Amino acid sequence: MNAESSPSRLKLISYLTLFLSIAFGIVGQLLMKHTMSNKTEQLFTWTFIQQLVLALSVYSLGIVNWIFALRTVKLSIAYPLTSLNYVGILLGSYYFFDEKITLIRVVGVVLIFLGVLLVALPITPVTLVRR
Repeated sequence: MNAESSPSRLKLISYLTLFLSIAFGIVGQLLMKHTMSNKTEQLFTWTFIQQLVLALSVYSLGIVNWIFALRTVKLSIAYPLTSLNYVGILLGSYYFFDEKITLIRVVGVVLIFLGVLLVALPITPVTLVRR
């Protein structure tokens, strides 16, 4: 492996861990919702505790991946990318919990996604021409 490919490989791995962090965060949140949606009278049953431990473990994997991603990804880019959680939670809530997706929610998520693109894309700044 040459010296030039090493930094780009590290950057790729860092972004991969960032997106894994986002994915684990989404899945962890959905599992927590599933656990807390239990309709039984008793809250702290053995099944409840197992599900909660699983949900928190998955969510914790997201935190671990987040820490690794921050080794090389700029915080000003990484943090706005976590807004993709909104997209995943919206879709997961619709699919797993039959929550309604309204037009205003779709517009809000699209605006968030466009904002993330503006922050994350490596666009060179435009300089205004001086007279």
